[in-house]
Amino acid sequence: MATADEIRADIAAGAEAFRAAAEGFSGDWEAGDDDNWSARKVAEHTLGSIGFFAGTVANAMDARAAEKTAAELASSADVGSALDAGLEVLNRVFRYVEDRDMVKPVERPESMDWDATIGACMVRAGTHFTEHAESINERSS
Repeated sequence: MATADEIRADIAAGAEAFRAAAEGFSGDWEAGDDDNWSARKVAEHTLGSIGFFAGTVANAMDARAAEKTAAELASSADVGSALDAGLEVLNRVFRYVEDRDMVKPVERPESMDWDATIGACMVRAGTHFTEHAESINERSS
């Protein structure tokens, strides 16, 4: 398994890929439906989930609860500042994770298909950014 520092670097790279996709978006920000989310809905979902990942790890580490990270994004120009605020919340929790903590169990919904460990939660936080960067890129004109 990757080290905590390696995973934090992957998260930062994923977040920057997400930022680039959102800030470079050229299309209809609102176009979509229940089956094919709009770029706006993808971005709002991604930013809102940061609080979930931070909270899951904070709970496992017996740390102070993480703040909510939901944001309304009227345009792609709103993503950068909302992402920065979300990353502050995430980093406030993840920076304390050491390699020995990676195997500690976390509570998460059964529907999620990653191992219920701190390490897997952190990895998923990074891949979540990357996955949704690709989703936004697919919707760009």
